[in-house]
Amino acid sequence: MRPFKWIETACIAASMCAAVGGWAQVDTVEVRVYGGQRDDRGLRLVELGDGDVLALSSSNSTTDEEPHAWLHRFDSLVNPVWNATVSDTPLLQPVDAVEHGAGFITVLGVRYENASAAYDWGWYTLDAEGNSISETQWGSDAWDIPARLLQRNDSLWSVGTTYATGGGDVHVTLHTWSEDAWVFDSAWSWDSGAADEVTDAAFIGGGIAVSTSVNDQAHCTIFDALDGNVHWSYATPYDSPTSAKAVDVRDSTVVMLFNADTPDGMRLGFACLNLQGDTILQTIPGSGVDVAGEDIAWYGPNNFATIAATSDLGLGEGEWLFSRWTDGGVWQGGPTFGTQWDESPAAILYASDGRLWMIGATDGYSNGRDDVYLVVAPSPQVGNNETATNVQVEVSEDAVAVEEWGRVPPLAVYPHPVRSTFTVVNVPAGSRWSLSDVAGHIVLDGYGETGDVSGLSLGVYVLQVSGTHEAIPVWVVR
Repeated sequence: MRPFKWIETACIAASMCAAVGGWAQVDTVEVRVYGGQRDDRGLRLVELGDGDVLALSSSNSTTDEEPHAWLHRFDSLVNPVWNATVSDTPLLQPVDAVEHGAGFITVLGVRYENASAAYDWGWYTLDAEGNSISETQWGSDAWDIPARLLQRNDSLWSVGTTYATGGGDVHVTLHTWSEDAWVFDSAWSWDSGAADEVTDAAFIGGGIAVSTSVNDQAHCTIFDALDGNVHWSYATPYDSPTSAKAVDVRDSTVVMLFNADTPDGMRLGFACLNLQGDTILQTIPGSGVDVAGEDIAWYGPNNFATIAATSDLGLGEGEWLFSRWTDGGVWQGGPTFGTQWDESPAAILYASDGRLWMIGATDGYSNGRDDVYLVVAPSPQVGNNETATNVQVEVSEDAVAVEEWGRVPPLAVYPHPVRSTFTVVNVPAGSRWSLSDVAGHIVLDGYGETGDVSGLSLGVYVLQVSGTHEAIPVWVVR
């Protein structure tokens, strides 16, 4: 953990215009630019319990020149509190983060396992001051790509895509918090019959809304959070290819953002659905220019905001297009954010104090390299009044220090998925291990490093080792 301050500050403000009988109301938009001499990109925003906001980024400006997670905690006034890095060997691409327990923060990321197993999932937990506490890992002998991290009552749902069975399946793991570490509880997967690519997820009641892209269609499917049973599913009905981008839930309504490759160019679209799966709205609004949606967030009972990328509005090479909408699909305006350089958005957050936080990247401050670009608007109505912009820049010549985590090799099984015999690694010699089914019944156990699942049915089991708190999912396939 490292406290920090801005080493360079630039203020660019629109003039405060005098109105008849007084001054016009002025909204101040806070902008923070930070990075190093390699690519650094903002990815996700998380509101913390005390009103602070965590900005999750990926940094290549590291001492080992490999991507790692870079976290910045800001207070409610957008003042920096601390920043920290989360690393794994040889690299870690962060995906999402949540707060839980006594201010703990867990980061979900894609870690590189090896040339054959490719990418796995990693969970990295820090305390409220940004100091490392523990980590957990999972993966198969195939590509496993996480997308979102959801937390409820100190239970952790991780949602993503696995290719363990050959095609892209929705995969969800559940962990519980125990003795300052996440302990595996259960997992489920869903195969739609096609290659699903998970893009986002959010809780909706006792279920999880998951957006996926499948065969040039955007889908939103509601699963039971515990067992993965499908409640209902929606698919875009358009002739043009569509791809899912994001989902958000407010009360009893889920909204999904998607992009459509129409004959007129790229356009964003969205669909609103109720708890029963009824379609309230589905539309691809006309824009006249290419627009690619990136994220969506409710900010009122009947209103949501989108952040999108466009390069056709004349502000620069690429800019952020912020838009307000009603759940009836009516556009309510919104400004464009950016510079004469190229800015690309990634995420939007509507905070409990009414402000909108947006994060992405800009290439105008580091000789063409990307830096994190953070924009905080005072309200969703930004752009309706005169606007002043307060820009503070910290682009360092020094590399971002990669903090080494004290690591104990995690429990693992090879090969994985398992077809017959398997080897348990990173366990004390002579330890007893057991495999349990989804109901918690032990179906196989043994001592030492090897076992054989030839007599078990296909499915997901839980491997536990006596004398440890570790447990991991094991897939049995044929």
